Amino acid sequence: MTLGPNIILKIPATGSLVKISTIGSGNTFGARWWTDGKMEAPMLPDDPWLRRHPVTGETFWCDECEKVASEGPWGEGTQYSEVPYAEDAAENDFQAQLSLPSLSPDKERYIRTRLWWLWNDPARNSDDSGARPAGFDANLRKLGLLLSHDEDDSRLMAAECFRELGDHEKAAELLDFNFPEEFQATVGVIFQANEERNVCLLEIA
Repeated sequence: MTLGPNIILKIPATGSLVKISTIGSGNTFGARWWTDGKMEAPMLPDDPWLRRHPVTGETFWCDECEKVASEGPWGEGTQYSEVPYAEDAAENDFQAQLSLPSLSPDKERYIRTRLWWLWNDPARNSDDSGARPAGFDANLRKLGLLLSHDEDDSRLMAAECFRELGDHEKAAELLDFNFPEEFQATVGVIFQANEERNVCLLEIA
């Protein structure tokens, strides 16, 4: 992995400055994938759409910010060297966004997907996922309905939503589709789990 420039952003609501790091190139060596669509790759960091300012605590969508400047990866000796790096949004930030009437369908899908991943995280390194948090099923059902059934990746993710909800008939209906070859490994895992009435998160080998 190689680092790209830091990007200095101005948050529109307050004018606060914040920086985000970028990568010049990355790869998926050592990556892990799960049936909920999440990938964790040591050499390809996540690039969140919604982030938090570490000082003011305000959340912001990167695409809504003004790009003020860029600097080298380490940011030393520039006029923006004291500008703090953005943090990842937390669960309460996602929940707050869902209450906004101006939230677009694309951003609602993003938020609900991130909540799903966050609530599934305890199961990623454990065989025992424990009790699901309050709101898990409601969030997943809404996400399953928001996802397009006409696009390969969205249809497969919707099928996984309904499988984890235990709606195996709906999941089977969505899986009955001619998915492209690159989706077949994931389709196979989800299909088998659905046949077994398994509602747990699974890793794609």
